[in-house]
Amino acid sequence: MRIVSSVITGDIVGSSQIRGDYKGVLHQIGEDIRQYVDDRFMIDIYRGDSFQTISKKPEQAFQILIMIKAGLRQYSSKQAGTDLQWDARMSLGIGVLDAYPQSADLSEFSGEPFTRSGRALDKVKEKGSLLHITTGDATLDAAFEATCPLIEVITNRWNTTQAQAVYHSLLRNFTQQQLGALFKITQRAAGKRLDSSNLEAIRGYDRHFQQLIKRKWKI
Repeated sequence: MRIVSSVITGDIVGSSQIRGDYKGVLHQIGEDIRQYVDDRFMIDIYRGDSFQTISKKPEQAFQILIMIKAGLRQYSSKQAGTDLQWDARMSLGIGVLDAYPQSADLSEFSGEPFTRSGRALDKVKEKGSLLHITTGDATLDAAFEATCPLIEVITNRWNTTQAQAVYHSLLRNFTQQQLGALFKITQRAAGKRLDSSNLEAIRGYDRHFQQLIKRKWKI
């Protein structure tokens, strides 16, 4: 049975300067996504600062991409008197697999989403960008290529507190009141963090992305 899946290939930006367990953070993000978004989600960390993920819910792939971004950006390292915010270059590939992996050792697997995601990460590095989405559909891919720089503009501006708010809002659909209780701040302060993060614009695009993927693969 052929299965439509999404694969994200990424590497941590400036990993040699990071003081902290970013591998542990990536694994925790993976656990969170498994619990709240996709119980078949897997993440494989290799070569120190590189990682690959797979999801059996390709329509949720953009949300997962943004959650990884926010999950990392809610951390920072003190380096030479400045805050080095954690981040990753990531390429998202969607396509068909003959079988879904049964273990998180994703290096053993190949197929459309793996090939598309891996090749696209090279383009991300060449362009000096951080995000790329590819599906093998020329029309969709052109639209995603035009949109990703705009998504980067929004997400690259997130500070640690904004990223925290985005992460928990996307993960568990927390309200402003619930976020306020989690961070021990007022509901109004939590709302300001969400407003300044432009989360509603991200949510709007996520809804559009889901429609496109469901229509393309008749999910």
